[in-house]
Amino acid sequence: MTRLPNELAESLDRVEPLLGARASLAPDRPLAPTPRELAERVTAGSHDEARLRAFTRGLCAIIRALAESFPDNIFWDLDYPARCLWDSGGPREMEVFTRRVVALCHGFGLGSPLRFRYAHDFFFGFDWARWVTREPTSRASIHPFDAPFLDYLEVRRGELLALVAQDDAKYSRLQGAEFRNPFGFSREPEEELRLHQALAREDLIPVKAWRMDGEPRWNLPFADLRTETARRLGLSRGTPS
Repeated sequence: MTRLPNELAESLDRVEPLLGARASLAPDRPLAPTPRELAERVTAGSHDEARLRAFTRGLCAIIRALAESFPDNIFWDLDYPARCLWDSGGPREMEVFTRRVVALCHGFGLGSPLRFRYAHDFFFGFDWARWVTREPTSRASIHPFDAPFLDYLEVRRGELLALVAQDDAKYSRLQGAEFRNPFGFSREPEEELRLHQALAREDLIPVKAWRMDGEPRWNLPFADLRTETARRLGLSRGTPS
């Protein structure tokens, strides 16, 4: 692993508390890595200080955005998105990647009218897999953090905001501190934990974010399988409202 300069290591250490209990869906580790551990693994062998600095800034910014926008987020497997950040290119490309991911976190999370509770659907690939299955011929080669999919999420955010503004039946205006749940199963923290741990055990997570390569898969009906798993666990709440 690369030993980061002290200044960069310290900046990563400062965001570590934002990860809370650092729960992981990985079958071979009890906790997600600390930001410093993750950065050292991803950048192993590099001595390009400009890239190391850009990566560290980007990873810290993404972690802060996740913690601010999804304070109830449970699973903190960031190996794959961190690798995508590193692989995006030089400092300028990493800055663009970071800015887009941060904007999406803010755009879908707590500070937005959308108010989704977790980043799990984004970072574990449920959103991406559903998108690919709609046009697999043209989309199968597009990865979960590639620009075309991020483009789609930005457009989708605008569509959802328009529905909320119209007080749509499925995407209505929320009241008070309510979180949005358009799914047919409970997404309270305890249920979210049980459901996704079960999905991980059954190998039904589209993107294994705990792996550097992510092993992205779209060619299973992941949304339906998640709904069925929730039903088996007794987490169904009837037809989505």
